[in-house]
Amino acid sequence: MTNATKSRKRSGRPTKQARRQAEQRAARQRTLWIAVALLGVAILVGAVLLSGGDGDDGSATGPAGPVTIDRGPGAQLEIGDAVPAFSASGLDGGTVSWSDYEGAPAVLVIWASWCPHCQAELPILVPAVQAREGVGLVSVTTAVDQQPGPTPSEFLADEGLTLTSAVDDGAGTLMQGLGVSSFPTVYYVGADGTVVNVTVGESSEAAIESNLDALQAG
Repeated sequence: MTNATKSRKRSGRPTKQARRQAEQRAARQRTLWIAVALLGVAILVGAVLLSGGDGDDGSATGPAGPVTIDRGPGAQLEIGDAVPAFSASGLDGGTVSWSDYEGAPAVLVIWASWCPHCQAELPILVPAVQAREGVGLVSVTTAVDQQPGPTPSEFLADEGLTLTSAVDDGAGTLMQGLGVSSFPTVYYVGADGTVVNVTVGESSEAAIESNLDALQAG
């Protein structure tokens, strides 16, 4: 065999063994990259779980404690119906219970911070109720983070409002138990714990004042 022939053989296609070795190297590289990617995902998920999924501003997507209500999902409460006992974690900590407001007239507001009608009504409703001596005010903030918009804490801070709020859970246990399907829903409740009036959707200042007059007169 001439030197020219040997040269052509050396410069020809790779042998089967060389191709097999190259494929094995490529497979090992792919396996390594997949392992690195999976490790990165595991680290990210672990970080989210450890942080509880919350921001540093305390705007949690759900309550820290149990949510209870003495009524299952049902229709909207009507005039004369008793407000069911409920309890949940408060937006500012602690526990908010309806039992703390029994025995005196009270206004119960169910709202979502991203709801434009809530954003329009609460800055009128909250100070109007707080100006009425002897009338309690408590709320349930629900459907948290279900639509774009401020968190409950952000909304109240932006509007300069102080409002005791129970935080509903992701299943809407309080919302459903109180028969709420639209926001805001406001129950005007007499001292005996029964509904005197109910409004759904945005109310005018005049309507709010009229409802408060009727509540106190009762």
